[in-house]
Amino acid sequence: MEPGEYEGLVAKAGQGFAAATELLLFMRVHKVHQPELALLHGGELLSKSARKLGDEKWIVMEQVFFAACIVGHEEWRDYCLKQLVRQWPNSHRVERLKGIFHESKGDYTEAKNIYAKIVNDKPEDTITRKRLIAMHKQRGKISEAIEAVNSYLETFSTDVDVWHELAELYIEAGSLTRAMFCFEELVLSNPRSMYHILTYAELLYSTGDYELSRKYFSLACYLDGDSLRALWGLLAVNMAMAEKDKTNEKLVQLTSIGNERLRNAYKGVGPHGAVAIAMLKDVAAPSA
Repeated sequence: MEPGEYEGLVAKAGQGFAAATELLLFMRVHKVHQPELALLHGGELLSKSARKLGDEKWIVMEQVFFAACIVGHEEWRDYCLKQLVRQWPNSHRVERLKGIFHESKGDYTEAKNIYAKIVNDKPEDTITRKRLIAMHKQRGKISEAIEAVNSYLETFSTDVDVWHELAELYIEAGSLTRAMFCFEELVLSNPRSMYHILTYAELLYSTGDYELSRKYFSLACYLDGDSLRALWGLLAVNMAMAEKDKTNEKLVQLTSIGNERLRNAYKGVGPHGAVAIAMLKDVAAPSA
């Protein structure tokens, strides 16, 4: 996606059939989440140019259905689902849309029943399984979402996105140790991911494993010496270790070095940099 490309498509989307279809295609390909725009331009195409769309009509209709469910436009939601069911009465994909339809109405029991039946008929349907997880999560049913994710991972253990989802759910539930296990899997899957390394280091720090936390913050600093998140984390863990062992001169020295690295990073970057430097003076003044 080029800078300004999407904005340009939005600006000209009202100029005719080609411009509107190009915008909707772009939104699908790049997973742009703007249901109001999808409903506006997709609805316009279905109302005035359905025949001209050809087979793409069904793709646009599904796109409009999703958008209508999100914004609560019942007329378009009901119309699109009716047309899709008529076109593909025995499709698992359309059956899943029925579940989403019931979700949008707040009938979660029926939605769950539909999803469960699909999964029973087609256990490899990861999209429906993820829909079940999302439904539990959006309703605040964290324990049920965790159960659904664990069930999913028993079969699809290499799905890193779902490992991350499980970690976030455990964090929300306050189970940091279990979240750490998930991030161990994520770090193994991508050993150079700064996000995974730093989050794992922060979880280790939060659970009191300062030694291992410092190793991962150090790894993050090695991969990106300018990462402020890594530098702050390394400073924090060194300070925590020095607080426990005040006679350890090496820890005091490492704390001082980390402090100085951060001070240099914030020099000359404006008012927020001055605030950060002032904070550093308070938390860990460098040795003279």
